[in-house]
Amino acid sequence: MATSITGKLNKHAQIFPAGESTGFGIRLGVKFYNRETKQEEWTNYQAVVFAKAATQVQFYTQALVEGAIVEISGDKQRIRQFQGQNGQQLSIEILDAKLGFIGGNPVQAGAPQSNRSPSPAPAYNTPGTSYGQQNRQPAVAPAVDFSDDIPF
Repeated sequence: MATSITGKLNKHAQIFPAGESTGFGIRLGVKFYNRETKQEEWTNYQAVVFAKAATQVQFYTQALVEGAIVEISGDKQRIRQFQGQNGQQLSIEILDAKLGFIGGNPVQAGAPQSNRSPSPAPAYNTPGTSYGQQNRQPAVAPAVDFSDDIPF
């Protein structure tokens, strides 16, 4: 059974060579409310993804940073135990992980701020076409003439 998790990266991905590819070790956490303890707690996940193409390696390096929101999925999981700063820690490792989404807008430490002006909003986000408006008009499809014979 496949597992899919969406969460926030705890820290930058650990980058390591893996033969002809580059590996990216990621750790993320998902907050939940524990009804037994009546406190908010975290479930920790970890996974490794690989990139071979230089552009993909560059993208992962820039995107897999602390605070980024990512979605990972995999067919198998296992429990990992390790000694952390606060004693023994548990983490769920997603095996054969695949990235499905990388988002968020984390600020990288030491990253220069861009002086560019924001780009114009895409056409689907202009007034009159947003999802929240009640008075939008339905799109009209062009008329299709079905009276022609099939051309074969």
